[in-house]
Amino acid sequence: MMVGLSFLEELPPAPITLDNYAILFTNSVYLDTIWQTVVITLETTAIALVLGYVLAYSIVRFTRRTFALLLLVILPFWTNYIVRMFAWINILQEGGLLDSVLQFLHIVNGSVGLLYSHEAVLVGFVYVYLPLATITFYASLSNLNPHLIEASKDLGAGPIKTFFKITLPMTLNGVTAGIVLVMIPVFGAFVTPTMLGGVNTTMIGMVIETQFTESFNWPFGATLSVVVSAVVVLVLVGSYLGGGNVMGLGGEEE
Repeated sequence: MMVGLSFLEELPPAPITLDNYAILFTNSVYLDTIWQTVVITLETTAIALVLGYVLAYSIVRFTRRTFALLLLVILPFWTNYIVRMFAWINILQEGGLLDSVLQFLHIVNGSVGLLYSHEAVLVGFVYVYLPLATITFYASLSNLNPHLIEASKDLGAGPIKTFFKITLPMTLNGVTAGIVLVMIPVFGAFVTPTMLGGVNTTMIGMVIETQFTESFNWPFGATLSVVVSAVVVLVLVGSYLGGGNVMGLGGEEE
């Protein structure tokens, strides 16, 4: 229904047209929005990948308090998404918690002013999806045979070489799954950029929401939705062709 609606001039019954797609791919405003969405998505995915993997690896390898640490990782999920975003508004706004702490430590004199910026949106996304990435990486790392790492060290490999030769290749499925599970929802998100970015950080999900609820241009909103869906499919196909099993998080190859 959405695909069909994207080829109409207005709500049915209406003539078929390609103008919606022509406008999307020729208008610099929408192209800039798509590019900004791609940039934020890649930045969020990269940060969540690095932090999530380090956190998951530390939980698996360097502590016995696994249950307590995993509980802390998933604890944010116990609070409503919107409530968490309002909490970040209070933290990042002018005169908020972040400003108070930085001023108390004499790091800054005035306001940092992170709210309604690219950085605020990035912080919000990483905060929301880091636990999801961490749990995914943990599931993969926990299935990794520790004897393989010990064998690598016994054969003379250092920790860095062991990581890139043993740990990372054997957990690549989990890494791919974590990337996909973070990248897809971020690309189509609109709540976080709306609340933390405002008009200064526009993403394609925000434009879709506006087309359906404010402009009432459902055919063009459907066009944007089809493009987002196509990107999601391409990401999934790319992860499959790249050898990543996004459904299987096992750490060892058969």
